[in-house]
Amino acid sequence: MARHYSFFKSIRAKASLLFFSVFLIIILPVNYVIYTQLKLILEEADTKELKIEAEKILNKVHVDPPIVPLPPVGYLLKLQFQRDVVVQDIFTSPGFPQLPEGSFLFDSFSYDTLSVVNLQNAGDHPGLVVTLVRSNDHLQTQLNNLKSYLFMASAGSILIAGFLVFMAAGIVLRPIKKIIMVARHINASNSIERVPVPKMEDESHQLAETLNAMLSRIEASIKNQVNFFASAAHELKTPLAVMQTELTLMRDNNKDEQINKLLQSQLMEVQRLDRVIQDFLLISQLKSDTLTLRTKDERIDEVVYAAIKKVKYLSQDRSTQILVTIDDSIEDRLIPFDFDKMETVFTNLIENSIRYSPENSIIRILIKSDGNAFSVACINPIKTKIENIDSLTSEFKKSYELSSGLGMGLWICNQIVKLHKGKLTLTQQGDSFNASVLFR
Repeated sequence: MARHYSFFKSIRAKASLLFFSVFLIIILPVNYVIYTQLKLILEEADTKELKIEAEKILNKVHVDPPIVPLPPVGYLLKLQFQRDVVVQDIFTSPGFPQLPEGSFLFDSFSYDTLSVVNLQNAGDHPGLVVTLVRSNDHLQTQLNNLKSYLFMASAGSILIAGFLVFMAAGIVLRPIKKIIMVARHINASNSIERVPVPKMEDESHQLAETLNAMLSRIEASIKNQVNFFASAAHELKTPLAVMQTELTLMRDNNKDEQINKLLQSQLMEVQRLDRVIQDFLLISQLKSDTLTLRTKDERIDEVVYAAIKKVKYLSQDRSTQILVTIDDSIEDRLIPFDFDKMETVFTNLIENSIRYSPENSIIRILIKSDGNAFSVACINPIKTKIENIDSLTSEFKKSYELSSGLGMGLWICNQIVKLHKGKLTLTQQGDSFNASVLFR
């Protein structure tokens, strides 16, 4: 039975997840490097702009007479005069922040939410230091926007690329899916369908060719097996038919009761061996899907009587009576079926009824119709409850593990009935076991 895997176990999902992981591993360091470099550029630009404003102010400062220009809106100014180690404040804008001591020694730095530059006059007024302060909220806003842009660009790239990889993986895997769809319906037979070979010269092409080569070997093996079983069955049936005829003549012409019992026992074994050979041939044909039905309109009661005739010696040996009940509407009705194959079915069912019933039992066979449906029910008494009744039509399944046979009889019956568009039903009610074949 075909097994269906979840989407997350598919190759397409795994390929997309692998791409996502690799892309994430690559894009995160790249984005970090990009962000670091752009941050450095923005900070340098912000410092440069602040230094330009500080330089403009410094150029307009005069000591004699004292002239101190006002800074632009949003800027705070502090003017100091440094001589040796002594620092003298000349002008300070209202609200100028308290900076750490010695901060005027640094060209530029950030303090809290502020950007600070110090510019010293090296011209007419050496020792004059201009400290200009401005809020860096604008810079932080730019950096935050940069983070958002990089994140959205990365997420969008990953999603788009992941979708494209998913679609590309579906296109690449399409030949393999075709191979799976065809291989899912391939059965062992004399003529096995081959999987399609993709035109692309890749691994899928090699896979298809390898599978087809394997199927060719399997097909050849099946043909050899079927031919062997057919030849073996043909070769064995001839001596068995001769032995059956000779044993029957010897039994009919012999007056010694003990010898007749021995001959009867040997005749039953020869007949059983003949049916076993026939079953092996049927198994091979059913397995290889080579069984051919030769159907024609037949009476269902006639095939039942033919099956009863084949097991009459077994019924005599176990002192079993077989009672056949036929609806009046059945007598003149014809059903299209393969007489030999259905004879095998009813022979197996009746033989099982005899073997698994107590001695001196009565086997009832009911043949009836219900409109266009026909059914044949074989009912026999049984002492032990069968636990695995639903699995008896499976291969190598038996009601009792130590019982004789391979456990293939009911499987053969079920397969033949299915080929005739019928249904085999097995039920147990109390002490009765019912094997019913229904045709519609």
